[in-house]
Amino acid sequence: MNRFVDRERELGVLRERLARQSSLTLVWGQRRVGKTFLLRRLLEEERDVVYFLADETTAAVSRERFRAEVAAQGMGGPAWDSLEAGDWGAMLAVLLQACQVEGRGLVLVLDELQYLLAAEPALPSILQRLWDTFRDRLRLHVVLCGSALGVMGRLGDVGQPLHGRFDLRLKVQPFGFRKAGEFASQWPLVDRLRLYGVFGGLPRHLAEVDPERSLGDNATAALLDPFGSLHEAASDQLRAERLSSRAEANAVLAAVAAGEGAFGAIAARCGITAPRLDYVLRELLSLELVRREVRFGDREGSRYVRWRPTDPFLTFWFRHVLPNRGALQGSSAERIWAERVAPRLDDHMGPVFEEVVRQAVVGGCLGAEVGPVDEAASWWSRDGETQVDLVARAGDRRVFVEAKWAGSSRADVGALRQLEDHLRRYPRPHEVSRGLLCVASAGGFTDRLEQAAEAQGVFLLGPGRLTG
Repeated sequence: MNRFVDRERELGVLRERLARQSSLTLVWGQRRVGKTFLLRRLLEEERDVVYFLADETTAAVSRERFRAEVAAQGMGGPAWDSLEAGDWGAMLAVLLQACQVEGRGLVLVLDELQYLLAAEPALPSILQRLWDTFRDRLRLHVVLCGSALGVMGRLGDVGQPLHGRFDLRLKVQPFGFRKAGEFASQWPLVDRLRLYGVFGGLPRHLAEVDPERSLGDNATAALLDPFGSLHEAASDQLRAERLSSRAEANAVLAAVAAGEGAFGAIAARCGITAPRLDYVLRELLSLELVRREVRFGDREGSRYVRWRPTDPFLTFWFRHVLPNRGALQGSSAERIWAERVAPRLDDHMGPVFEEVVRQAVVGGCLGAEVGPVDEAASWWSRDGETQVDLVARAGDRRVFVEAKWAGSSRADVGALRQLEDHLRRYPRPHEVSRGLLCVASAGGFTDRLEQAAEAQGVFLLGPGRLTG
């Protein structure tokens, strides 16, 4: 990935830490979100760096690889070459002592730390002891980075050896639709939205996009082609995680991607018992591969929840790549795109556009007249027959949004009438009477809808607001 998109804030915060005398930093986020790329960009202008990328191997092999990496960087002093890689505490102490004696600083980066922790559980205690000993003796910056979200997130918790010592805990998030669109910034808005719907928000996936080619050409080459760089991407994500059952996780993700959001529907589709499904969903939730949506206005413990993949890429992959693998053995990827994928792409984009609108509303696209949004979620009736795509709470005010995806077509007055019809079943009519109605469309609006909106005081959220 050669493009550096929208990590300037994270990069600035990290550089500010490196400008200090010493710092201890925790960086974590899901796989393919761009953590390593961010760190490599950070270290481009740094001297006296030891960057170590761990992998899943034995403790002895990891220590030997670390010893070789330090030697390759010319660090560790005269004693390093004869040092036996038998103990992390001894190796790190020798490295830090050598830096102190030579009057040089050290930026130590341990990437994919979860693999080292699995083989050496005492490592946080070792790091804590050495940090407390050397942080005032030399310019010392330690960056711990990893993609095991639960393991990394708990490193700074109360009761952990490193609690209270981190100067920065930075979680690297996937891109939303606006920043994803910067990978093809010259494309029209509707195509940039489709780009987000197909490739999602992980920079590692978006980096495969060639903006000089069409969306169809990119999806065909990277996802549908059996030799494409992302053809196995979803399977690779699952293989990289420590799951109790990869087969069950795969089945659950496929069901959720197909639109089965209710717990019972997922269980029936996958043939998994309720207790087992609850466990699998919790695993996927901890890995941020799925999200649990609660209806607007309900408490967190509400039974009216639904499950969705967190990233549009996973939905697209399970809907359009996995089911067509057999056909791709006998037909070209171009034909599969033209005959099976492109005609169904707008169906796929409906829920994606709802998420895009939610991101835009939370990001302030409704402007000063509405103010900061405190909460935004969908609301649906118990029977599932009625849905308000988005309800936003801004102080005491409510905003009710109909998100109308129609590609480049303009939304008509029917979208407003549909929203009004759905709100007749909304359980808190006093909120509706004092609320603001809004229709969102990527393709703009017909004259009839604009006239109706002006007459009724309805807010229209069009292309300019979505990208502003």
